[in-house]
Amino acid sequence: MNNGRRQPSLLVPALIGGGVAGFVSSIPLVGALNCLCCSLVIGGGVLAAFLQSNNCQKAGVAFTAGSGALVGLVSAVFYAVVAAVVGSLVQVLMPMGDPAEMLEMMREQGVDLPPLVESFMRSMGGTSGLGLRIMIGFGVSLVVGAIFGTLGGLLGGLFFKYEPAPSTPAPPSTPPPPAPPGA
Repeated sequence: MNNGRRQPSLLVPALIGGGVAGFVSSIPLVGALNCLCCSLVIGGGVLAAFLQSNNCQKAGVAFTAGSGALVGLVSAVFYAVVAAVVGSLVQVLMPMGDPAEMLEMMREQGVDLPPLVESFMRSMGGTSGLGLRIMIGFGVSLVVGAIFGTLGGLLGGLFFKYEPAPSTPAPPSTPPPPAPPGA
């Protein structure tokens, strides 16, 4: 259905949609509000689908819900990378409380944690645990982003669906009229 035209690359729309969602969701206050159905990730998928739909319209090729889901899925990868990088910078600039202090506060409130959980929380503290927090954050962002980014792209594909007008074939060539008699 693309009349021999090439589908435009989806990398730039996916980078923009996923990058914006990853950056905004890494801002501490906004990131806390992002838990509302992962709305920023869905929005990143919709944004990527919108941009890809515009590119498809310019190229004269179809943009379907499936195309939207694909660009939303790719945007999820960029979302996870940006969220991990920006999130780690935020953690360095605004460190969380000391895990030992948090554990002590939890004990005072009567929370009884298993020893394995306590040792895991201790390992997550300080700069030595930063790498582990980044890897866990990237993994969670990738899984959540894949689900909700694809959903956002699918919605965007439905909203911004584009089907180029069918090309009209050239009229069949007609033979020249017969020459008049006596000419």
